[in-house]
Amino acid sequence: MIRLREIQRVLNFAGAVLGSHDTAPTPTSAPWDPMPTVAYDGGVVMLSPELAGFTDARFGDFTTGNVLKDGLDVLVAEAEERTSWIPEFWQGVDACRATCPAFAFCGGAHAANRYFEHAGRFDGTKTQYCTTAKIALLEGVTRHVRSHAR
Repeated sequence: MIRLREIQRVLNFAGAVLGSHDTAPTPTSAPWDPMPTVAYDGGVVMLSPELAGFTDARFGDFTTGNVLKDGLDVLVAEAEERTSWIPEFWQGVDACRATCPAFAFCGGAHAANRYFEHAGRFDGTKTQYCTTAKIALLEGVTRHVRSHAR
């Protein structure tokens, strides 16, 4: 049998829901995973490696700081205070939580997708990425399971 990672992820999620277990942790229920990316010059971008190397008029270079000046542990601990776009990103995650029926599965999208698909904003909700890679996947596997459960 060949196992496909994406389908397995949906089935694991469905099993957790049906078994009344916790699904994926959300930013308010678990420590966030900052996923720090260290660029060639020591600049550290949190949450989204895809933002490394980009600049924006509102957010500058998206970095939280530089490991050549401050330790990575300090940058992670102070990320939300040091990085102006992270609170806006959490607003978008909260908006997804409030409006999207697939939120428990996807957790609210990825920062770079939000930024690039919402004209430089992190507080938007649905993106093409979540529509095609998360929502369509969840709906497709769910349809398949329902059609074969009879």
